[in-house]
Amino acid sequence: MNTSRKPWPTSLGIFAVWLIVVVGGGLLQVKGQPTQLEELVKSQLIYGVLTAIVFLSVVITYFDWWDKVGWKGPNDLHDLRLLWLPALFLFIMLVIVLFTGLPPIRILLIVIINTLMVGISEELMFRGVLFHGASSSFGIWRAVWITAIVFGSVHTLNSLITGDFNASVFQAFFAGMFGVWAVALRVRLDTVIPLIIIHWLWDCLAFLTGSSAGLVLLLFSFILFLYGIWLLRGFRSTVAPVDHADRVRG
Repeated sequence: MNTSRKPWPTSLGIFAVWLIVVVGGGLLQVKGQPTQLEELVKSQLIYGVLTAIVFLSVVITYFDWWDKVGWKGPNDLHDLRLLWLPALFLFIMLVIVLFTGLPPIRILLIVIINTLMVGISEELMFRGVLFHGASSSFGIWRAVWITAIVFGSVHTLNSLITGDFNASVFQAFFAGMFGVWAVALRVRLDTVIPLIIIHWLWDCLAFLTGSSAGLVLLLFSFILFLYGIWLLRGFRSTVAPVDHADRVRG
């Protein structure tokens, strides 16, 4: 099916279904009882997220969007050097986890699987499908902020599962900053695959550190937000979809 002339409304429709699947699946899994995300992620596989991955795989295949959503290797391997800062922070988070101690192997495996599924699902949806649609209609700079704001706002819906709106707003703030530097890397690398890995490791280590590294994660998020803004220099006037050949390298 040819949707080259209307990727934005199509991506919004995909997003709406994805959101229903993820949030609805979460509510069904906790049976409407307030459940902290940490408890859910550490206790059972999250089937709503798995279903969302299957859904995205089907629709991306149907529309032949795999290349457009960035499911490919980077055009230039030298661009992977841009990952140095998030990689450094992930290493520090790993040291904190090892210092504070790992959970039992069963919990560790569940966290690893759940956070991997979340990384795949959210990166394909936001830095993949939604960014493709938004950048096609509004250009890269506006698409960055559209996807980051939507990504952050969606996390307020976690309050439907946790019953804690204030905590969800704080998480949405984190997610919004994450969304800026993640989509900046999407623009510069022209691929979502490294972002899936970073997202997975970030969430996995964040859940394993718990509240003990809250201030550290806030600091890392703010620094990476500024890093993302720096990576996007030269894109403020860009009105065309992502084209790696026209990028400013740095």
